[in-house]
Amino acid sequence: MRFKLTVVFLSIFSFTISGQDKLIIAEFTIVDGDTLYISKVPEVEVLAFKNNIERRRYYILKRRVLKVYPYALAAKEKLMSIQKVLDSIPKRRQKKKHTKEIVKWVKQEYADSLKNLTMSEGKILVKLIYRETKTSSYEIVKSYRGRFNAFFWQTMAKFWDNNLKTEYDPLNIREDMLIEHILIQATLEGKFE
Repeated sequence: MRFKLTVVFLSIFSFTISGQDKLIIAEFTIVDGDTLYISKVPEVEVLAFKNNIERRRYYILKRRVLKVYPYALAAKEKLMSIQKVLDSIPKRRQKKKHTKEIVKWVKQEYADSLKNLTMSEGKILVKLIYRETKTSSYEIVKSYRGRFNAFFWQTMAKFWDNNLKTEYDPLNIREDMLIEHILIQATLEGKFE
């Protein structure tokens, strides 16, 4: 009798353990006698490619964008923090000194990794910096380092077939539209915040 009671108790206990922890009730609505489940699904754009060459170019662009986008995010954060510090410094000479220290630190931190970028990745980085800061790279250099430095780096960029004054326009430029699509998809997938 005691054995049977133990078996019954254990079987009841095992059934309650294997049951559901929570009861989930989904939102729904009834339309014309049909029950429709209501869910929030993220919007997904479908790209159509003309041919395999265009598809291949898209995937190459995607690889490049995902490689350089973290640098654009870092540039945005660094510029915001620099601006906060510069706003708190009252004297022009101290601001200039602080800016030189920041330039030195940025060179030490990012020079090696940025030197390894290809020319096309550099062009994409210039566009992504514009996308994140709403300011061209030329204007950023000009505001922090002066006109001469901005002119020098613009000349160097032109020498390497780039342009620091390039703007990001996803509405009118197809490559920029594809870059925007890549970034939206990457954000939805949780690659960037």
